[in-house]
Amino acid sequence: MLALWILATLSISSTFCWIASYLTADGKIPNAGQSVSGYGGNPNVWSLPELIALSSNNSNKTQKYSQHAVLSRFIMYLQTVHQEVNGENLEAYCGRNNFKNKHVDEAEKRYRYLGNGIGTEKIFVAANLYNNERILPNMVMQLTELARVLGPKRVFISLYENGSDDRTKQILRMLQQTLAALEVPHRITIEQRVRPKKNYHRIKYMAELRNRAMEPLYNSSSGRFGKVVFINDVFFCLPDLLELIHQANAQGAHLTCAEDFVIRHGSLVFYDTWVARDMLGRAFRGMRQNIADDGGALVSQLHGQPFQVQCCWNGIAIIDAQVFDGREGIRFRRSAEGECSASECSLLCNDMWTKGYQRAVVVPRVKLSYEIDARDQLRIPLHKPRDLPFSRAQKPGQTVAFRPGPVSVYCHPLNSADSHVPDGVASFVPLMAEATTLSSMVALSA
Repeated sequence: MLALWILATLSISSTFCWIASYLTADGKIPNAGQSVSGYGGNPNVWSLPELIALSSNNSNKTQKYSQHAVLSRFIMYLQTVHQEVNGENLEAYCGRNNFKNKHVDEAEKRYRYLGNGIGTEKIFVAANLYNNERILPNMVMQLTELARVLGPKRVFISLYENGSDDRTKQILRMLQQTLAALEVPHRITIEQRVRPKKNYHRIKYMAELRNRAMEPLYNSSSGRFGKVVFINDVFFCLPDLLELIHQANAQGAHLTCAEDFVIRHGSLVFYDTWVARDMLGRAFRGMRQNIADDGGALVSQLHGQPFQVQCCWNGIAIIDAQVFDGREGIRFRRSAEGECSASECSLLCNDMWTKGYQRAVVVPRVKLSYEIDARDQLRIPLHKPRDLPFSRAQKPGQTVAFRPGPVSVYCHPLNSADSHVPDGVASFVPLMAEATTLSSMVALSA
């Protein structure tokens, strides 16, 4: 089944008709083991024009395929937004970058266990959104494909949006209808709230937003979810998510991250230097290759192999959901009094480290970007093996040799309430702060 899915991603028609092919002829999600018949038993029979025709037809067949009509309109809207904002077809990137035909067997063997219908681990997907019409159509398509591969009941999608004045809210309203039609569990919150303009610390605000996106998990029963997939406003493809989830499993990692890049002065540079820390406690460099001071990380980076870090976020982070379980679970926060005012993601890493969740890895084969230009440069030329989201040089069962980490980490504080960038004196600070748990937190601001 996974091999068929990978092949299906290679053509434009199947890229946009997977939603319809996932439904049975009566517009329902198929039961486990039930084939999708459609017309003539072809699982990819509904092309985009056929879906559009169904949505505009007033016959009884239209009622029968009402879900298809909702979905087809949504796909067309996503295509329109992406074309207007980015000047390309929505399928142009991931449609050609998922897997080439010659790599289908490799990918099928690698990821088969994730999508064979046997797995029971549930994935909690979280994201914060604000004026993200540029990346949101692609994000929506990739997340709904993730639900298709893993199974709609094994994915919970929690998106928290506030204050957008572009088409983000409209996309999310249509996504609510789509996920309901696909029976994918979800909570999408759309609010007008914006950050106060005066005397409101950026990290306090960001921690609140991230915790809002995480609320369904915080309020769920302990152990309901296995992993949290927290996504920033990056361009990514489904194989990127699958590889990160696979590496989290293979490494037994508590935190698994990609690498994120932007273009500065005409060159690709690593982006998340404020958060990422190597096993010496030092900040990652803003470079593409010599990314860290830690020698082990440098060697692994050059060979495309996962390597241990003290902290990372880097566009997409896979976190062991046990980190957040119960009233003693860790939460996003700002710094306590007397503590270096680091990012809410840095403080999450430090709290995880303090509580013994110290298996953090970066997967350098998964490269993400926030911009179209950087995205395209990361995948050129497309046919070379280094552009796969996994390394053929990595042997089955090959894992990171985890070792004790630093006793202190480099911190460049953001002190001023109205600042958007670090403005304090950078220094190394000890990893000794007590982790913040739900029972010790002040209630989130309304």
